[in-house]
Amino acid sequence: MQLHFKVYGEGCPVIILHGLFGTLDNWYTISKKLSDSYRVYAVDQRNHGRSPHHHSHTYDDLANDLYLFMHEQNIDAAHVIGHSMGGTAAMQFAAQRTDMVGKLIVVDMAPRDYKPRHDFLFKTFDAIDPEQFARRRDIDNALKKYLPDDAVRQYILKNIIRDEKGHYRWKFNLAAIRENYRSIISGPDIDKPVVKPTLFIKGGQSSYITDEDIGTIQQLFKNVKIETIPDAGHWTHSDAPDSFLEIVQNFLAASG
Repeated sequence: MQLHFKVYGEGCPVIILHGLFGTLDNWYTISKKLSDSYRVYAVDQRNHGRSPHHHSHTYDDLANDLYLFMHEQNIDAAHVIGHSMGGTAAMQFAAQRTDMVGKLIVVDMAPRDYKPRHDFLFKTFDAIDPEQFARRRDIDNALKKYLPDDAVRQYILKNIIRDEKGHYRWKFNLAAIRENYRSIISGPDIDKPVVKPTLFIKGGQSSYITDEDIGTIQQLFKNVKIETIPDAGHWTHSDAPDSFLEIVQNFLAASG
C-alpha cells in the first residue's frame, strides 16, 4: 500500500490523517502553517484521495499502512494528528505502535462505536455520477439538491478528479467504503491504556464527543488533555483554523 502524501517544511515529523471521504488537501492550510516548525506529512489514507484502492478497510489496515509508511520514509517516531476516521486510525496506531508516537492529537472523535450517520452521503453518491458531467461547476450545481451546505459540498468536491480519459470520477473507493462501513464506524481496539501525551480537540457544535465519552477517554489515555473549540463543528480545523492551530502548536511545543 504505497500511500500518496505531500511533505511540507523541516524539523520533527508530524503526520496528518484525514477523515472519511476526505483527502490530504483538506489539511493544506494547517499543514503549511505547521511546516514553519515541523516536517509535516499529509497522507491520503487507503481508498481515499490518490492512494491505492483495496477491498479491505479496517483500522488494523489503516494502522499497518501508517507503520509501513513511516518505515518507508525512515521515520522512527512522529507526532500524529488524526481527524474523525483518521482520529480512530491514529488511536489504533498509538495503541499498537506506542514507541513510534511522540504526541497524539485526536480531532473530534471518541474511542467508541458510532451509529451510522452517513446515509445522506451514500444517497448523494448513488445519485450523482461525475462521469455524466462536462464541468466541475455542473457537478456542484447537481450536488446542491442533496448537499445545500456550501462547506460540506466543497469538502466533497475535493474528491472529484479527471481520469486518464478526461472523465470526472470520485477519488474514493465507494464500494470498499460501503462494504467496510461497519468497521469504519467502530472504535479502536485498545488493549491497555496509552501513556503518550494525548490531546483530544472537540468541536463545541459537534456531537462526536459527548460528556459520557470523557470518562472513557481518560481511562484509555492516561496522559490526556481535552480542549473544546466552542464555535467549531466536526471539521474543527476548517471551522476555526486559527484557534485550532494555536491549540495544536501549544500542545506540541509543551514539554512532557
